[in-house]
Amino acid sequence: MAVDNAAVALLERARSLAADELEANPADLVVENGGLQVAGTPAKRVEWSELARIAARRSEVLDATASFEASAPTFPFGAQVAVVEVDRETGNVTMLRLVGADDAGTIINPDIFEGQLHGGFAQGVAQALYEEVRYDEEGNLQTSSFADYAIVAATEMPSFELIDSQTTTPYNSLGVKGVGESGTIGSTPAVQNAVVDALSHLGIRHIDMPATPERVWRALRDSSRPA
Repeated sequence: MAVDNAAVALLERARSLAADELEANPADLVVENGGLQVAGTPAKRVEWSELARIAARRSEVLDATASFEASAPTFPFGAQVAVVEVDRETGNVTMLRLVGADDAGTIINPDIFEGQLHGGFAQGVAQALYEEVRYDEEGNLQTSSFADYAIVAATEMPSFELIDSQTTTPYNSLGVKGVGESGTIGSTPAVQNAVVDALSHLGIRHIDMPATPERVWRALRDSSRPA
């Protein structure tokens, strides 16, 4: 919202400068192709770079400052569902599907929004299945490099499925909410719960994260032992 308010203020300042330069009414100017022009008259236009030079000639700076304070907090929300396959011989877990609906209100840039969720999904899956900080008995870090600390790769991920949901908030004029950590919040428990659910018929109710092949294999072995 602060960026939006500053951008609107900057545009109004630029519109005033362009109107003086073009000898036009500011209300008749529209933003087109990197500059401002008189609506319906492309020949009467001024580029943003020229507006900056005009401001400099007037010993001015083409800038704007704005701040924003919300009257109440906004809450993104969502749900995620994971489908996994567990190899009972090796304990290896394969991700088959991850479906998520993360509602962050009005989406301004869909590509950035989806990229944020895809990265969050992958990070959440990695927390559930791969990434682990391990120390030996003397407190020495054993996963000190990417050779030891398992980072998930794109080849280990399915194509994520996103469900569009946009519930605007009344606490700002854009209706936007946050999306920063949304992808990671639901994906980790969804994947972990899917692994446990796949083994629940064997009496397995819990596996520590990350659910590595060794941990899953040990849980399978222990479940097969007579009580």
